[in-house]
Amino acid sequence: KMGDTIPITVKWIKNKYDVTVMLDESPEVLKAQLFDLTGVPPEKQKITAGAKQIKDDTNLRSLGLKPNQVIMLVGTAEVLAAPAEKTVFVEDLAPEEMQGIIAAGIPMGLTNLENTCYMNASLQILNNAQDLTEALKKLPGSVPVPTDPRKTLALATRDVFRQLSTAHEPVQPLRFLMSLRSAFPQFAETGEQGRAMQQDAEECLTQMLAVLSEQVQESGQSVVKNLFGIETTVSVKCAESPDEPERMEKESLLKISCHIEGVTGEGKGGTDMMPQSIQKGLESTVEKMSPSLGRTALYTKTARITKLPKYLITQFVRFFWKTGAGSDGGGRKAKILRQVKFPMTLDMKDYCADDYKARISAWREKVLEQQAAEKEAKKAKKPEAAAAAAA
Repeated sequence: KMGDTIPITVKWIKNKYDVTVMLDESPEVLKAQLFDLTGVPPEKQKITAGAKQIKDDTNLRSLGLKPNQVIMLVGTAEVLAAPAEKTVFVEDLAPEEMQGIIAAGIPMGLTNLENTCYMNASLQILNNAQDLTEALKKLPGSVPVPTDPRKTLALATRDVFRQLSTAHEPVQPLRFLMSLRSAFPQFAETGEQGRAMQQDAEECLTQMLAVLSEQVQESGQSVVKNLFGIETTVSVKCAESPDEPERMEKESLLKISCHIEGVTGEGKGGTDMMPQSIQKGLESTVEKMSPSLGRTALYTKTARITKLPKYLITQFVRFFWKTGAGSDGGGRKAKILRQVKFPMTLDMKDYCADDYKARISAWREKVLEQQAAEKEAKKAKKPEAAAAAAA
């Protein structure tokens, strides 16, 4: 939650950096951020907040950091040395070297069929969900299905995953690409020279999830929704009429949108951490007709999760519509080029509804009790094993 982060300013030599600190994370995360900004290796960083030195075992909450507090960093940046050995890519390996990779069980990848990295990324994301790949194996039929391009795409997905599970060389997903373009012609767009245009991976993944949600069913239920589905309750309040009653709605999602904000013209603000981005994704505004005002008004929507999935998909929303840009001045799609840090462990409890939080806490307590009992049982067995060995 937003309360678990705090903005600070780090001063290093003559430079100042705006950094968002995650109070419940290890100082190693902060050191990694500073290494990214300054080039000072974590092991050579000396960080002080007032009279207190921040060490690897310091509890950041105990420091009592204030918003925009200045902390000091001392250390020398290092220039990274060139790798001792030249990087060798799979495509350049000799046959006998490739056999070694196959024997080690290293999975093969997907060939880029001219600007199809967006498609390959989407396939690899879903291929990591073993429950989905197992369900797809049961899907009957063969490619193509002339009268049903969506069915064809689902079958082509099944076939690509089968190939990846047994491949001894990079897989060329040509049939899948043809099926994707047949179902969704926008992915067949070409540029002025007839070359395939770059596409957005999120758009591709969204379409694939929609198709697989329809086509892959077990016991009359969508496998995709069971594995990736997120349920939320949404509070809808009129920002222009505080007396208008709050409304509660339910929404179903297949991914969490992580909104990214760039810094202002003064170099302030911006989204640095994934939890911040998730929080922004669960809050939005919308214009709709207000019954109390009798006109269109601005409403705020705040979502809280009531069901988490087995596989959580998060999407960084890096593109936005920049008004006044473009050759015609009408605007264009722009990308936010900003690094966003990941926590060591992503705890989604803070984004959940209160009753769901309570269920999560109860489950965690039960797991901790079970782990403690198992630990005690192991301790009790050690003296027994030692006595048996002595006898």
